[in-house]
Amino acid sequence: MRKDDPRIDEIIAVVAGETGLDPKSIDAETPIADLGISSLDLIETIFKLESRFGIEIPNDGPLNNTGVTVGALINEVLALLDGVARGGALAKPAA
Repeated sequence: MRKDDPRIDEIIAVVAGETGLDPKSIDAETPIADLGISSLDLIETIFKLESRFGIEIPNDGPLNNTGVTVGALINEVLALLDGVARGGALAKPAA
C-alpha cells in the first residue's frame, strides 16, 4: 500500500463514516470486524466505495467477509482503481 496516495484517505473516510470513528484512529492492520462493522455493514461500505470510485468489487473476492483488514480493503480498491482486474473485478465504464 502506498501511504502517500490521497485515495487512501478517501477510502478510510468512507470506512470511518460507517463506524463513526475518527479516520485517524483507523489502522490498516485492523480487521474490519474489530471496527464494529457487521457483514451487512461491510456490504453497505462496499456499495459506497463502488459508488464513490466508480468501480465494481466482486462478491466472491477477498472482501467477502468481515475478517479482512482495512488494509486489504484499501489494497483491493486501489488495485481496481489502477486497472488491475483481480477475480473478475472490473472498473465500471465512465458515464
